[in-house]
Amino acid sequence: MTAAAAYDPTRHDALRRPLRFGRLTAKNRIEAAPSLVCLANVDGSATTELVDYYRAKARGGAAIVTVGESAVDSDYGITHAGQLFLDHDNKIPGLSRIADAIHRYGALASIELCHGGGQTMPQLIGDRPPIAPSVMTSQLHEALLGRHIDVQVMTTEMIDQVVENYAQAAFRVKKAGFDMCLLHGGHGWLLAQFISPRTNRRTDEYGGSLENRARFPLRVLARIRELCGPEFGIEYRFSADELVPGGLSQDEGVEFAKLIEPYIDLFHTSCGTMGEMRLVPYIHPAYFLPQGVNVRFAARLKQAVSKPVTAVGAVVDLDLAEKIVQSGQADMVALGRCLLADPCLPGKTFHGHEDEVIPCIRCNECLARVARFVPVRCATNPWAGLETEMARTTPLSMTAPLKIAVVGGGPAGLQAAITAAERGHHVVLFEKSFFLGGNLIAAAAPDFKDELKRFLMFLRDRVAALGVDLRLGVAATAATVAAEKPDRLVIAVGADPARPDIPGLGEAGAVWAGDVCAGETDTGERVVVAGGGGIGCETALHLARRGKKVTVVEMLPEAACDFNFINRGMLLELMAEAGVEVRTGLKVVEVRADGVSVEDAAGSRVDIAADTVVLALGMTPRSAAVDGLRSAAPRVFVAGDCVKPRHIIDAVHEGFYSVVEA
Repeated sequence: MTAAAAYDPTRHDALRRPLRFGRLTAKNRIEAAPSLVCLANVDGSATTELVDYYRAKARGGAAIVTVGESAVDSDYGITHAGQLFLDHDNKIPGLSRIADAIHRYGALASIELCHGGGQTMPQLIGDRPPIAPSVMTSQLHEALLGRHIDVQVMTTEMIDQVVENYAQAAFRVKKAGFDMCLLHGGHGWLLAQFISPRTNRRTDEYGGSLENRARFPLRVLARIRELCGPEFGIEYRFSADELVPGGLSQDEGVEFAKLIEPYIDLFHTSCGTMGEMRLVPYIHPAYFLPQGVNVRFAARLKQAVSKPVTAVGAVVDLDLAEKIVQSGQADMVALGRCLLADPCLPGKTFHGHEDEVIPCIRCNECLARVARFVPVRCATNPWAGLETEMARTTPLSMTAPLKIAVVGGGPAGLQAAITAAERGHHVVLFEKSFFLGGNLIAAAAPDFKDELKRFLMFLRDRVAALGVDLRLGVAATAATVAAEKPDRLVIAVGADPARPDIPGLGEAGAVWAGDVCAGETDTGERVVVAGGGGIGCETALHLARRGKKVTVVEMLPEAACDFNFINRGMLLELMAEAGVEVRTGLKVVEVRADGVSVEDAAGSRVDIAADTVVLALGMTPRSAAVDGLRSAAPRVFVAGDCVKPRHIIDAVHEGFYSVVEA
């Protein structure tokens, strides 16, 4: 059955229905959630890249497109580099370009008004100390800066000024053509700092009781409504539960929602606070957590308020979104990372082309990048954040169709084949095994890697749908490739598990982590995982959840150092919960049938007993295979782990760029 034949206008009926809130109507129940992109100019003005980024989301079919985290003032409100500022009328022309681009496709234009308060870094605000309702710390931002951050407690005069800054920012975006705004009152930003008893310990009229702590956000809302009028929509995002001791609880969050309900048109529920490092993968749920894990907060709020409620958090496809709306857990669903992976997800799904939707794998590489203040990118969608550049790049299909050979059926080779075939070229792909996916097969095998499994299936299905000439079970040589007379060759032959020269390694029957995860080999009850990088740690978690007693041995002082900081913290936390013992600063010096001998930096040895030793000591690029193929075509590109073993984002992007430009 083709994708077009699968079209069913009655599917996702609840999502397709318009939603009326305030004086606005959204054409469906999907909101493009606000997200960090770091694409604005250094002065906080809009760039063409930013306009095109949000244009893509509107074109993709979302009913509300929300521009992410825009600072209401540049004195103290900035939260990250590359952020929009709403502090002056000179920003209105650029903002209007964004609103116009969103409106072109029938979507409502919204923008997230944000103030960092005590959760920002002095370097972003002229080296001044951040302002906050009370003395507080932000673990995340101190970690990013590398030192302690002092804050100054806000005076009532400062509070008055920030109230007006919020209102003037909202008024500017209204003048620029935006239909609504989203006030970011969650995740520990300034509005949340006033609400939370953990960060608000004031003794004046802004502290103490919930009514007093709510006074600041209520003043902000009232002033925005006064300036912008009833026709301007106001959505309010807040953390329904801060998930920290002494923070805003879910019960008190519901009471707060009732206080602000008269001033807003739409609730938007999340959880947690960015100030706590361990909570970041709960706010932006990593792949270790179930899909839709945070929807429960919206469902609880929906029972207590009469205004519509938006749910957010690890909703990765419209089937899940439909269930949320159909069941009455929420009125609208905000999609974040999955619209980065494919901004056309709504349109493709509504029109029966779900097989063309690029899946989000919830790897959080997008967030890890913007946390370093570099422009957003996506592991599975090489176009994300580069919409302007891609529109200017002359595709190969602008010339005569070419013959392109790809050697290697891992993620780099598959992405190269897909990109070339989509642009009208004749593609032949050689893969020495009988299965496409390469080392992605093993990486996607653990139970907590469902999204990666989905991406693997997407790549396989896509090359088949595009008619790529697949030569499975063929170990390509320079002669076999040259016989195809390709115009260009993409070499993506991957990497092999590293097997260092360790005494006993060859005789003791040690097994590779990838084979264990893929189910190709079993282990005994006691397992030592040699290598505490990301592969070793995920393998350890996989085994521990199957009842194995697992010890990870790592040479470095810390484990999983090759993971981004968001997912790393959760992985280590889950390993500890599963009973995995992590022993760092130790080098494996001998592998035996009954375990391993390890040595610390001082040269002291100790034996660790095991029934099975699992190797996760890194990967070695297949450089010899690359060299043997270089003469097979007039133009040759090398992509993926055979260049250097890294992450899936590197493989996908290199595969893409190997065929994007002539």
